[in-house]
Amino acid sequence: MQSDENTDKLSQPSQTRIDLALLFMSDLLVSGRSIHRINTSKRPFWVRYEADGRVQERKYLSALSWRALMLFALEDCREFKVLEMDEPGRLAETFPETVMRRLDDNAEACRDVVPVLKLIDPDGPATVIVTRSRCKGHAVDVLHNLDNDRPVFQPVWISDLLWLNAKIGMRLVRDESFMPAMPISAYIEAAALTGRIVDEVELSILPLTGNVPRLRSPVPAPTVQRIFDHQCRKYPEFEQLRGRTIYEDYGFG
Repeated sequence: MQSDENTDKLSQPSQTRIDLALLFMSDLLVSGRSIHRINTSKRPFWVRYEADGRVQERKYLSALSWRALMLFALEDCREFKVLEMDEPGRLAETFPETVMRRLDDNAEACRDVVPVLKLIDPDGPATVIVTRSRCKGHAVDVLHNLDNDRPVFQPVWISDLLWLNAKIGMRLVRDESFMPAMPISAYIEAAALTGRIVDEVELSILPLTGNVPRLRSPVPAPTVQRIFDHQCRKYPEFEQLRGRTIYEDYGFG
């Protein structure tokens, strides 16, 4: 019996691989297009990172190129830390250490948590509500309306959120007035009820029932899907994660 239990533990995917599977089974759509297929880059995406104690700087025109580097580092369990993204100081300004600690705490809780921060586009209607971290702080779960104002609840890479500035000139910033008092389930139910992301005032007066519907999940681009299929061939335990969603990590799936 002891041997069987140990075998079951060894066959279970690690949390990092679960997070990677979820990220590769969804795609960030902006106005109906995958972020990987938006070719209107205003400038390259600049990154400064530390890998195995060595600080490096690179510029990327393709989001997938940067993602491949992160994937290899995460798979090899290397010491890998992103120091800067897009512009000097922007990563720390958007996701400061205090915020990341709260996102990490929410990830550990594995339940219906209260969101930590809201990102907005000062020049447009874009809203991104962030709940928890994934992939050792390289990704987060978000409720957003980037796809033609329609609400979506999904995991995304932090790099993709910051990349929007270089891609299409959408510079997401923290909404300092955001003071959430209700768990993310309320925001999701309200989004399903109204077809949009509501503010805290409207949230408090809506006739919410506590039943959390599943918002639509964007279908990944073929390139992203092929990466997931490759991971399934390389790590057979990935296959059991096909079809899983982030809802299971909040206790209301």
